[in-house]
Amino acid sequence: MSLGFFTFITQDPGVGQGYYSAVDPPGVSGLVTVSVDSLTGPARVVVTRYNGLPPFEIELISGQEYGISLSQIQTVGILNLSDAVLTGTFSISIPE
Repeated sequence: MSLGFFTFITQDPGVGQGYYSAVDPPGVSGLVTVSVDSLTGPARVVVTRYNGLPPFEIELISGQEYGISLSQIQTVGILNLSDAVLTGTFSISIPE
């Protein structure tokens, strides 16, 4: 069984938005999935982590979806790198 959060994203050009923040250290382990709709993007996904672990960053292009399983997740944010409105989805699944 797992806990999950799913939302549609809409961000103006150049805008960054946080979508998850851990309440207590050392954060959570989970699966983070982000998709960028076609004809929008690119977007940068940034996952920061506790205990000095390196952040995870990836740039998604139009129509792309990416998922990664990480431990000690502190925050997840998305930055719209395009000059158009970005649309897509964000989800995080945390095992119990």
